[in-house]
Amino acid sequence: MSAATAQQASVTTLPVAEDVVYLSHSSSTMMEKCAAAYAYRYRDRLQSQAESVNLGFGKAFDEAVSAFLVGDVYGHDVDAVTVFNETYTAWASQRVVEMSTVWKSQEAIIETGQLLIERFVAWWKESGYSIMLDLAGKPIIQRELRVRLPRNVIYTAILDLMVMTPEGHVGILDVKTPSTNCPDGFAELSGQLTGQQLVVEAHAGELGIERVEKLGFLNAIKRPVPTTKRGEGPVIAPVHLVTARTPAHIEEYIQSRLWIADDIRRKRFAKRSLDAYNSPCTLCEFRQHCMTGSREGLIVRPPRQRRP
Repeated sequence: MSAATAQQASVTTLPVAEDVVYLSHSSSTMMEKCAAAYAYRYRDRLQSQAESVNLGFGKAFDEAVSAFLVGDVYGHDVDAVTVFNETYTAWASQRVVEMSTVWKSQEAIIETGQLLIERFVAWWKESGYSIMLDLAGKPIIQRELRVRLPRNVIYTAILDLMVMTPEGHVGILDVKTPSTNCPDGFAELSGQLTGQQLVVEAHAGELGIERVEKLGFLNAIKRPVPTTKRGEGPVIAPVHLVTARTPAHIEEYIQSRLWIADDIRRKRFAKRSLDAYNSPCTLCEFRQHCMTGSREGLIVRPPRQRRP
């Protein structure tokens, strides 16, 4: 073999740098559920012009909870109900809001939010939980963290709450506002919680923690305020924390994200209707676009400016 041939062979065997792929729980879950929907949202940057009332409710609830807990850490009184009202009202005034059959009016959703916030505040004061502070003394609330995985994959997660439990365990608590409580065993299987543990452990030093011990959901059940004494209305469901994932579970989750990144790089955006009784197409915002190519009712989001 000539020197030139040998040099050429050595060059062609060098590993090829892979394009960076940004993933989060929501984006990777959408890719798993329906790759075509992922492509419409993250490649084409399409979204429905109308936004679900549930999205606005969740954002306003998160804002109110965060404001109350930050105030609680620093000894300041915060009117969390007012924060919810102002946040939700501002959100709704700037959007076309898609109401569900459950909610008869904007007043009904605000009434539920007010009562649910009041019940959260009462629950928190009696819970024995406390918010953890990082090394700079800042509460770990709504903290965005990301980690670079192998093969140029960047995974991002937003922590709702890092808490110390009444038993003295370091825990991750994800706040949800579903209409029903999650089924038994879901916290043990949740990929979202696994991903949050992954990023927390990657930033353990700056967060000032040794390890994550517990994971779980705080489910604020979003139901209309009853018009009679018979209904229960919105409630804070009992919090059930589970043991943190093992290193093997974390490694398994990382590998699954790398497979998703492979499909994205290879543009494997197949449509997945599954079966009629459990089809992701039923509530998909891209259903008409997928079937007919029409973009009616959709808008294009501006490009996202990512942090370096």
